[in-house]
Amino acid sequence: MKKLKVFPKTFLYTLGLMLIIVLLSHVLIYFLMPKAYHHQKQKALETDISLLEQEITETVPEDRLSAVTSFAAGWKANISVYYEGLTYEVNLLGEESDTFDAPGAGKEDTIVIFSKDEHGSKISLAENANGGADFFRVSQKFSDGKGYVQAVVSRQQIEEAVSAVLAILPLTAVICTVISALFAFFYSRMLTRPICQISSATEKMQRLEPEAHCMNETQDEIGALADNVNGLYHNLLTTIHELEREIRKVEEADQQKTNFLRAASHELKTPVTAVNAMLENMILGVGRYKDRDTYLARCKKLMEGLADMIRDILDTTRPQFSGGQELIKIDLANTLKGVAEPYEIIAKTKEIKFHMQLDESVVLQLPGGMIEKALSNIVANAVSYTREGGVISIYLGEGRIIIENECDAISPDHLSHIFEPFYRTDYGRSRATGGNGLGLYIVSSILKSLGIKYRFVPSEVLNGMSFQILF
Repeated sequence: MKKLKVFPKTFLYTLGLMLIIVLLSHVLIYFLMPKAYHHQKQKALETDISLLEQEITETVPEDRLSAVTSFAAGWKANISVYYEGLTYEVNLLGEESDTFDAPGAGKEDTIVIFSKDEHGSKISLAENANGGADFFRVSQKFSDGKGYVQAVVSRQQIEEAVSAVLAILPLTAVICTVISALFAFFYSRMLTRPICQISSATEKMQRLEPEAHCMNETQDEIGALADNVNGLYHNLLTTIHELEREIRKVEEADQQKTNFLRAASHELKTPVTAVNAMLENMILGVGRYKDRDTYLARCKKLMEGLADMIRDILDTTRPQFSGGQELIKIDLANTLKGVAEPYEIIAKTKEIKFHMQLDESVVLQLPGGMIEKALSNIVANAVSYTREGGVISIYLGEGRIIIENECDAISPDHLSHIFEPFYRTDYGRSRATGGNGLGLYIVSSILKSLGIKYRFVPSEVLNGMSFQILF
């Protein structure tokens, strides 16, 4: 059997409960209303008899008949009042009722169904023995002992009123059933709509749709549930995005490591192969390689270059690039002076002019040695690639270091790869000048680990390139 969804289930439960209430209320009305109505009329009759007695005792004989007549008309009754030797009698029931007797007298042709006697007032519910209509018999002595009141009140009006009420019970039951069905429908819809919306939204959340959201239209527990689901889904998406970013970072790091090792192995293989070939030819005494002194010197030079390359490779993999070193105060102005000093001597041999403008003293908390290494590589790169007779400019101020040099501008295609390990814009020239393509890669690694922004762009002042470090 297929399970009902929450809306039809709530509708049926609510409708069933309301139908039970309607049924019970109509059953109670059917059985209790006649008794309650009879009791109410009995109390009203007692009250009116007492008021009639009071009015009789307080009025003159000429006005007493009017009071008796009003009572008989109001109750459609036969009434007989005896007071101070005078009898006042009105008969509106005709022959339905028996004749009056003195208080306490009975009649052989009546059957008493109910009798109540208290405080001198006797009220009986009786019927004629020959099958006549039911009626109330009331007998009450005056409190001053000068007379009594006897009345026979027909129950026909009471029965007609009760019958009229009972006759409309089926109609009211149908109306209440229709109203209950409508109420159950709208109540169930109002109650289950937020739940259905949450269910629909969570289905979208299960598919990780970014726009999935639970609508909150209430301030009750269901509204709190919708807010909690939205918060949970937002945290889930945030966590997923963070994990995806971390995964991409790990993948990029692994790819960079693979590319670095591939490039390093290629760069190391070239001098090793050259040295190995020259040594074999010298051992075999082949041709020009018999001049061992000359080729041993070349082997030594290649091995020194290989040692420098290995040292640069080790520099890029030092743990200090990942942080963890103790921070010390570093004066950038003094650091730039110290870094540039040995390169000024090299620049003089190429007739390169050094211009330094240190407008302010900037002190930073940085790991020792790292910023010096980065600045040294930048200046060394500038000296290596500046044309003879060119200019190198070093500027410190306005929260930045700018190192510019006159050289051939690097194209945008090369600039997008310039910080990759072993990347050269001109492989032939780099070999000739001793470059290995690791200088700017080391600079990039150091500045990234320190969280310092930088950029390498064509110079707007000199006809060359500009390396800018921003603090």
